[in-house]
Amino acid sequence: MTGDAEAAEGQPASTGQPADDSADEAVELFDAPPERQSFAPGDVVRLVLGVVVVVLGVVVAEAAQSTIEGIEQDLVEALARLPDRAVTVFLGVAQVATGAVPAIALVVLVVRRRWKVALVLLLASSLASVGMIVADALVIDRDLSELLAALRADESIPDRAQPSSEAVASTIAAVTVAVPWLSPPWKRALWGGVAALAVLRLLSVSHPAFDLVLALGIGTVVGSAVLLVFGSPNRRPAPAELLDALRDGGLDPRAIGAPEADGTALRYAVTDRDGTPLDVRLRTPDERDAELLTRVYRRVRFQASEVRRPFATLKRRIEHEALVSTLAERAGARVPSVVRIGRTSGGSAFVVSERPPDRTAVLDDLADPVVLDDLWRQLRALHDAGVAHRHLTLETIRVDGDGRPWLVDFDRAQTAPSDRERARDVAELLAETASAVGAHRAVEAAVGSLGPDRVAPALRMLQPLALPPATRARLAGSPLLDELRAAVLDLTGAPELELEDLERIKPRTVLIVVASALAFYSLLPQLTNLEDTLDAFGNAQLGWIAAALLASAATYVLAAVALQGAVADPIPFAANVRAQVAASFAGLVGPAGAGGFALTARFLERNGVGAAEAGASVAVNAVAGFVVHGTLTVAFVVWAGSAGTDGFALPSAPTVLLVAAIVVALVVVVVAVAPLRRRVAAPAWRAVRVGGAQIGEVFQSPARVAALFGGSLGISLTYIAALAFSVAAFGGGVSLVQIGAAYLVAVAIASIAPTPGGLGALESAMIAGLTGFGLPAGVAVSATLTFRLATFWLPILPGWVTAGWMQRRQEL
Repeated sequence: MTGDAEAAEGQPASTGQPADDSADEAVELFDAPPERQSFAPGDVVRLVLGVVVVVLGVVVAEAAQSTIEGIEQDLVEALARLPDRAVTVFLGVAQVATGAVPAIALVVLVVRRRWKVALVLLLASSLASVGMIVADALVIDRDLSELLAALRADESIPDRAQPSSEAVASTIAAVTVAVPWLSPPWKRALWGGVAALAVLRLLSVSHPAFDLVLALGIGTVVGSAVLLVFGSPNRRPAPAELLDALRDGGLDPRAIGAPEADGTALRYAVTDRDGTPLDVRLRTPDERDAELLTRVYRRVRFQASEVRRPFATLKRRIEHEALVSTLAERAGARVPSVVRIGRTSGGSAFVVSERPPDRTAVLDDLADPVVLDDLWRQLRALHDAGVAHRHLTLETIRVDGDGRPWLVDFDRAQTAPSDRERARDVAELLAETASAVGAHRAVEAAVGSLGPDRVAPALRMLQPLALPPATRARLAGSPLLDELRAAVLDLTGAPELELEDLERIKPRTVLIVVASALAFYSLLPQLTNLEDTLDAFGNAQLGWIAAALLASAATYVLAAVALQGAVADPIPFAANVRAQVAASFAGLVGPAGAGGFALTARFLERNGVGAAEAGASVAVNAVAGFVVHGTLTVAFVVWAGSAGTDGFALPSAPTVLLVAAIVVALVVVVVAVAPLRRRVAAPAWRAVRVGGAQIGEVFQSPARVAALFGGSLGISLTYIAALAFSVAAFGGGVSLVQIGAAYLVAVAIASIAPTPGGLGALESAMIAGLTGFGLPAGVAVSATLTFRLATFWLPILPGWVTAGWMQRRQEL
């Protein structure tokens, strides 16, 4: 095997020696990267796409059974008209491909002594086959299976028993595992075989042609998951590979330092044979995969102007960076001079430039008036050269030993920029420099170097979404952006402008639309009994409804008791109760009571509790409620036994599979997409750690433990009582134990709903539970709606009034 082929397949080259044995001196090289990487971005992308395909397949299979049956029958009848000899040939090719494709992959790996990868391939192939059998059993409709059995019994249709969907899924999983370790020609050959096999699979009557979609998804998911577990080849260049590429570019390095992360690229410090210090910024194919999900997310959420088009190749991206840097240098901007661009045999691309200063700018540097004014002159030179940087942060500003600022990292830069892109540069630099010198001085320096006409347009971009993530993190919770807008208005004389709308779809809008759709979909089946419901309301007993209202009011007192148990120091009890009432309104802001949690934390801070302790106390209160609710659910369900459950059924297997696939997809997306990982996963993990520490503090005091868990227990029991009173108001018919079981299970189901207060999901689950225990449908709907009226809808108005009153009194 050639050295180039080995590098392309992730083989590490030897370190410490140059690739050219004729060199006079040994080259000092960095250590070779590990052969495997455990979390390759490409594997994550394939896993997400596979999960999406599986989810779509399950949804279509569940929602369009009749359509699928018609398509299947039309397809089989159309294929039946083909000549038997042609069908026989096609099936023969398909049977050969079914065994040949994974066998070829296995043989190639064995020949190249990839023993472990070969074993992993066999594991993935087996798991995919089993997964497809399970999916077929859970998803494919029995009527469709009977239809296919009848078609097979038709003597006019030739026997087309192969290839099966299990074989297709197994083959796809095997190829998914093998191709990262193979050369490009083998990759193309194997994927071509898979494509041919998928087409020929349509000739089989043994399984529905539609489950080819599931086979594609399951094979991809299993293969990608196995690679994530056992590792994929590391695509970072080996030392000798990078050395060869630099020599091909006309350089003669004597030392190459270990790579360092430089944004999304890798940075190597290189010393040429004549002692010249050079800087190599390299991008690997993994980087394109890592950015794919982020680009998709941005394309969905933001306006088209906010989404950068991807370059066709890594080399094109590097060439763009080199071009922009050269234009900036010619215009007099202080940027590193470009020396070479190149490409490694493994597919990475790099740009070689003079080594910039190592010291990244800090706030103390920007506070120096000489540095600050010089920095704005560099930006003016950049714009005069027809270049917008589009990522001006402390990390992309370097300061040399003479105190002169340099600009680096032109990957995001734009040639021939619009006024809007120049305004973004100004806004970014204003935000960073204001952290060091204040808003007014930052704007003064900008106006002094650029003039008011170039600074005024930045008004529209002085908003968090227009700034780089690092800048947003530094300004979090700071009023600097408001102060900057005021300073720009004052020093430029510009009229006040509205902030530019950068989002195409706001997350809150998506949440409201999805939540409303789910709520309507959940409640629609229950509203079919509208006539029975109206009759039940006509016979309602007002005394029991009044009791339900009193029980609802008591929950706020008990919630105040539970919160006091989670806080170390005493807090005013009356104000605590008011805060719980106000939280009933604030809980409408997000799912799972997120707004209520935020209001409670704010209330605690206003009463002298530190921000960290306030957040921990709210988390502990929520954990205690979860523990109590889980314990009660088990107790009531066991207590209720199996009496009267004829109408209460568990979700169907396809529904469970669909929910599981959606959960896996959401987890993978949250972990893989950087913005979601920062905003969802990281805060959740921090809350868990802080809450765990706070629980230890609570258990040092028996009184706090009693208040915390006693209050949480009282809340759940009081809500059960409120539901029991609501059922009694319409004549009753089920026991208190059954009511408690129905309520607790319904709340558990609704807790994962994306709607405020579990709207829609809670009602639907509660009605299903009550009717499952034998309560007439009309009574169940009426009792549930009455319960929700007393505990959810009516408290909203008092909660809104109370929240406003507490804000005016500085209690919030």
